[in-house]
Amino acid sequence: MKLQYSVLIMAFFLMPLTVADQADAERALAAMLTDAVREVNATTPQLIDEETRLDSAATFRNYIIYTNTMVNYSADQLDPALFKPIIQGTVIDTLCGNKQLVGFVDLKVVMVYRYLGKDGKFIAELSKDMGTCARS
Repeated sequence: MKLQYSVLIMAFFLMPLTVADQADAERALAAMLTDAVREVNATTPQLIDEETRLDSAATFRNYIIYTNTMVNYSADQLDPALFKPIIQGTVIDTLCGNKQLVGFVDLKVVMVYRYLGKDGKFIAELSKDMGTCARS
């Protein structure tokens, strides 16, 4: 019983150090993602290809959210059930192999890609937790 009491007392006194370290890491990540978003937004809107325009980026916690517009289609012209697998294959599935995103893998950033029609209406949203990427 005395050992359990000692462990609880030690944990109680060490907990603020762990919380402080975690808070510092979260602040550093927030600052890094804010800088990344600022850089992206300085160049938006930007045509990615003949169909897609990157309109903006935002961040929240360990998320970075890209809002894209399909410039040639309104939301009702695209079936999300058919659209999502295309985006999954061409965008989401390629993220782990992107050498420029290695830092996001280490920091377990969740990348969110939101798609709107040219009418501004929601089509689909897909995401990738970069922390799940295999290390090579």
